[in-house]
Amino acid sequence: MQKDLMTRNEVLETLNIKPGTLYAYVSRGIIKTAPHDDGRKSLYLRTDVERVGSRKRGRPSKTASAESTMHWGEPVIASAITQVTTGGPVYRNRSAVSMARAGISFESVAQLLFTGTWQDTFAAWSGIETPADTQRLLRSYEDGLRCNDIGNLLGMVTLALGMHDRGASEISDGTSVPAARLLIQTMAGCLGCLREPPAFESRNAHEALAPFILRATGVPSSPQALHALNGAMIVLADNELAPATFAARIAASTNADLYNCVAAAIGSHVGFSTGTATQTVESALLQSTDRRELEARLPIVREYGASRFGFNHPMYPDGDPRADVILDLVTALPALPQATLDTLDFLATARSTLKANPGVAIALVVLTRALGMPDGSATALWILSRTAGWVAHILEQRTQAFLLRPRAQFTGAAQAR
Repeated sequence: MQKDLMTRNEVLETLNIKPGTLYAYVSRGIIKTAPHDDGRKSLYLRTDVERVGSRKRGRPSKTASAESTMHWGEPVIASAITQVTTGGPVYRNRSAVSMARAGISFESVAQLLFTGTWQDTFAAWSGIETPADTQRLLRSYEDGLRCNDIGNLLGMVTLALGMHDRGASEISDGTSVPAARLLIQTMAGCLGCLREPPAFESRNAHEALAPFILRATGVPSSPQALHALNGAMIVLADNELAPATFAARIAASTNADLYNCVAAAIGSHVGFSTGTATQTVESALLQSTDRRELEARLPIVREYGASRFGFNHPMYPDGDPRADVILDLVTALPALPQATLDTLDFLATARSTLKANPGVAIALVVLTRALGMPDGSATALWILSRTAGWVAHILEQRTQAFLLRPRAQFTGAAQAR
């Protein structure tokens, strides 16, 4: 696996620049550094170097501009849903981080994303019954589900919900919001397949999502747990044009129904470089929470923290406010287990000594374990939460009424005529 850090000479050679130019990039915060083992030199974040390298000097050609746009470049789609700021994402002019800290319900934020309408008072969703055919599919997994299969299960459930003309009806009957609520509610019930004994859970009429999720995973409910869970789901609901969100918009531009669009998003989200980073955190970084073993992983964080575990998100060079608010909500939980306290100390050490700012995958795993939720819950919560944002982008893309179809630049050998 490619290292996340580069030496000074590697950067100079890669970018074909002089040392003074590199110093300027560092001083302006364009390229971030990490301390070298010898304590005197600096190492440079590969993602920052690659992003600088993708920018072309002068006015780029149309082809070069389009190519760099698709690689951490300029926006490619006009959207009024989410603005990414240094303080975290802003949903339709409301700060996600502020809403998470204020104890707003996830349902209120989902409604804001879906419709653009803000509800000052919380209203739990009315009863929506998961269709019988989908429940039968889920019961076939009640003999046990591996934690790393939960993303695939949610993808299958999403496609199953679109069967029997439900997908076609969502478009023809204009039932997008009820369909979105059905999707999120059913995903929440799927978390019950991760616990022992595994079982799909049905939501009670007018039961809020956060207590439903805790009940599905067998976790006692408390005001602090509900606050933390709602806050995490809020900040994860959208992050502008993440790869999975772009996939959802591409599907929407073909007039696919909501279920197929979300399934396309889930298929993109569960890649090893994105949403299932939570699984790597669970199985590798935080497999053991013994203090000494955690300290022994600091060299791994230093070398591969960004690519393997999601440290130092490129969109948040000064630290990810979404992860920070989740970790703050964890800290506020009563009677934290020692394993969680040791994990928080480990992350603080990584931040202070390695300039390794934790990302949402790490923070979400810390939260689910602090609450006592089974492994795999972090992956499921991320997909469930992000579904709200995907739906918002799907509905917005439909209003734009054009097909998203990038062109390819052929680089193979020309065929002889």
